[in-house]
Amino acid sequence: MGFIDKKPENCSGCRSCELACSLKHFGYFDFSKSRIHIEQEEEHSVIEIHQCIQCDERSCVNVCPTNALSIDTELGYICLDEEACTGCRACYKGCKYNGVMWDDENEKPLICDLCEGEPECLKPCRLHQAITRSMKEIVL
Repeated sequence: MGFIDKKPENCSGCRSCELACSLKHFGYFDFSKSRIHIEQEEEHSVIEIHQCIQCDERSCVNVCPTNALSIDTELGYICLDEEACTGCRACYKGCKYNGVMWDDENEKPLICDLCEGEPECLKPCRLHQAITRSMKEIVL
C-alpha cells in the first residue's frame, strides 16, 4: 500500500506537480483542480505541500455522513462515490492534515487517489524529489 512522501525542503515551488495532477484527472491544466497544492510564503522561503497522506485515522472517511468515501483495498487510497457525495464538506473540514482539496465548481472533494498506482505528480518532480512514492501498510 502506498502514499506520497512529501519533502518540502526539496521543493522549488514550480507547481508542476499540481498541473500534472489536474491534467491527469480533468484533462486540462488548472491549479484549482489539483489534489496536491503547493503553498509558498516567499518572504521566508517557506513551502508547504498539501496532499492526502493516506493517514491511519482516515478521518475524512469516518466523518462522511453518506458513506461516499471508501478505501481501496489494494493500494489503500481513498475513493469517492460522486453520486453518493452531497457536497457537505464534512471530509474537507474533518481532515486535520489539510489533505482534502475542494472543487468549488463541482462541489466535490479532491482527494489523492495515487492515480491508481502511478502518481502523475511525481513525474515532473523527479529532479527535486520533493514528493516521492513510499510504501506502508495501511490497516483498513
